[in-house]
Amino acid sequence: MGNFDPRVLAYACFLAFIYALLALGATAYRQILDDFAAKEVKLGEDLDTSYDPFMILILSGILFLTALFIWIALAWNEARIELYVVPLCLLINFLQFYYRMYQQRLQIKTLGLVGRTIFEEGWSLVRYEQIHLVEVEEDPIWDTVVMYYTDKTNATGKDVLEFRRRLTHAARKTLVEALKTRTDAKIFIREVVKKQRPEGA
Repeated sequence: MGNFDPRVLAYACFLAFIYALLALGATAYRQILDDFAAKEVKLGEDLDTSYDPFMILILSGILFLTALFIWIALAWNEARIELYVVPLCLLINFLQFYYRMYQQRLQIKTLGLVGRTIFEEGWSLVRYEQIHLVEVEEDPIWDTVVMYYTDKTNATGKDVLEFRRRLTHAARKTLVEALKTRTDAKIFIREVVKKQRPEGA
């Protein structure tokens, strides 16, 4: 297929290496900050770990595009450096998003929950006794769990914080079971085609 040129591939690898330094360098710096914050996490043993299904969908799309551009590069009638660079950069993006998905994982622990978001530094720590209300939105593709909690002793309505996570159906069941056995929070389930109902109704 096409005219494969090792020299053009070598040039493309060099350009992809420069791109990797920029893309993965920022991710590594973010991890260093999180490692310092993780030392303060003391919420017991791990019960389960959940990954964002939207990130899994993005990773699948990147792999599809990578395979598509590799086929285009090999099927082209001449070796072009831009056609070689694109799939290499997509693979770098795959590694970057995979690492971000790992960083953003939700850790279900014996004493609480640990998670982080892509736009905030550090970890979000939620103890089970701080959670007062849980809303579960069941969708065909993935579920969304929203926990409302307070981190102050004499908290008022304005002190309520929100902890939101997208989960797979299996992870949602695990999280809800942990919340039911470890909190006194009211759990509401909102389905796509059904009216809102309290857990256990």
